[in-house]
Amino acid sequence: MTNKSLNRLLKRQVRKHSIPEHILLEYSNFFQAVNEAYISNENDVRHLEHVLEHNSKELYLANKKLQEEVDEVALEVIKSKEQLDKVMANVADVIFEVDSSGRFTYLNPAWIKYSEASVAQSMGRNFMEYSNGIKHFDSEVKGQIINKDFEVLETTFSRYDSSGNLKWWEMNVKLLKSQEGIIEGAIGSLAEVTQIKEKEYELKKANKAKSKFLSTMSHEIRTPLNAVIAISNILLMDEPRDSQLDNINALKFSSRHLLNLINDILDYNKLTSGKLHFDNSPFNLRQIINGTINSFSFNAREKGIHLSTTVSSMVPDGVKGDSLRLSQVLTNLLGNSVKFTNEGHVELEVDIIEESDDKIKLRFSVHDTGIGIAQEKLKNIFERFTQAETHTTRMYGGTGLGLAITKQLLHLQNSRINVESKLGKGTTFWFDLKFDKLIKKELIRIDPEQETQFDLKGMKLLVVDDNQMNLMVIEQFFDKWNVQYDSATDGNQAVEKVKVKAYDVVLMDLQMPVMNGYEAVAEIRKLGGGHSNLPIIALSASVSNEVIVKVVDAGMDDYLSKPFDPIDLYLKLNKLLPARERV
Repeated sequence: MTNKSLNRLLKRQVRKHSIPEHILLEYSNFFQAVNEAYISNENDVRHLEHVLEHNSKELYLANKKLQEEVDEVALEVIKSKEQLDKVMANVADVIFEVDSSGRFTYLNPAWIKYSEASVAQSMGRNFMEYSNGIKHFDSEVKGQIINKDFEVLETTFSRYDSSGNLKWWEMNVKLLKSQEGIIEGAIGSLAEVTQIKEKEYELKKANKAKSKFLSTMSHEIRTPLNAVIAISNILLMDEPRDSQLDNINALKFSSRHLLNLINDILDYNKLTSGKLHFDNSPFNLRQIINGTINSFSFNAREKGIHLSTTVSSMVPDGVKGDSLRLSQVLTNLLGNSVKFTNEGHVELEVDIIEESDDKIKLRFSVHDTGIGIAQEKLKNIFERFTQAETHTTRMYGGTGLGLAITKQLLHLQNSRINVESKLGKGTTFWFDLKFDKLIKKELIRIDPEQETQFDLKGMKLLVVDDNQMNLMVIEQFFDKWNVQYDSATDGNQAVEKVKVKAYDVVLMDLQMPVMNGYEAVAEIRKLGGGHSNLPIIALSASVSNEVIVKVVDAGMDDYLSKPFDPIDLYLKLNKLLPARERV
């Protein structure tokens, strides 16, 4: 091997160390191997440089592409943030976020409307700094917020603004927690609901005005109606001739029908306002059934239809429940059947379908052979002010409330009204009601057939009413029941009479001139002594729950609505008759 054939790097080393030519020849194999190693190394270096150059170009292009993508994402983020800021700036509700210590970490521009402070001024400050002037804020809710004792919270409160105007706000808050369950803060919203609250207030005023109007109209209509119904009852008690009986029954039926129409309107108002309450007292079930059927007997006879009742022999005479509501439902159903049946029959059927030691469930069914209802109309007949056909009201009359009220009354007693009908063939309505069984010591109402046997001999009674017709009618009942009575036409007269004479009971009208019934009762109670416990029964044409509550609050012992049922009046008075004189 010669020096000329050496690799340039090896040749440099040979010169550097002055290796003679003959040594190169002598160790040619060794130098040849070293030379090849240098050549291989140079080749590897050149290859590596080539690879590095290629990879550098790829890395540069990748970095450039990544930077472009980052720039695009950043631009999108900026655009999204701008859009979000634009949206949040135009959101009417306040959107806020607080940290675990209650300091604001985010607020949208709507915050200015609530606090009248800028977002910049409020950021980082505690939300409690802006709670001044808050009213109607539930203290329990406030404690939950301060103690963070909630997951999601919703509440309503009011707050005066700088102009002294009361604004209502609805707040929704949700806690923010880490994966470990540590509370990190909360996010929420504040929405102004002042207009909604004002509308609610106006609606309450309107409902109050409506209730007052209905109460006034009820009183004005019921007052003369009381005389009509009472006189018809008195005439029937006087054993009229057969030639008079039909006319008196017609009078009684018509007046009762008018009363039912009024009750429908008043009860629907109570149902829609959620103010209807149910009684749970012992009553004579068979009396309710027979009395309801008998109230339609004259009308059925006039139309030539057969009216009947089928009551299972196992059905008890008395149960415990709301007799008034049962009577109302049966009256609506039987009234409909009689009204829409021109030939054939109407039948009320009562059966036991379930019984336990203290409960009994009865099924009441009303069958008729009337005009029937088309299948496509069945779903509409329970809607308020709705009848199956548009011409039905013109032909048969009615408010269109009876079935709607029936449906609601049963629903509130965990029952439902069912119906099957064929057009031109007839209709069957039925429902199930559960009652409490009576225990031996519980008494039920007297059978109306015993009405002529009523006797309250020994009772001294004062009746107070400014309506002379009402006084005349009620005094006729007292004459028949052997009651010793005096009368007064206003509260002031009543107080003076009570001062000078001892009475067992006072029947007190509520709406009178000079001094009303509430005021008269207050004055009587002030007299002290036996007057503090003198039984006073309110007698009024108003039937609202508010009046009944007011009667109790005024210190009266019982309530009787006009038109009154003579049996109801007798039972209330009989309970108060001194024991030594009770017959």
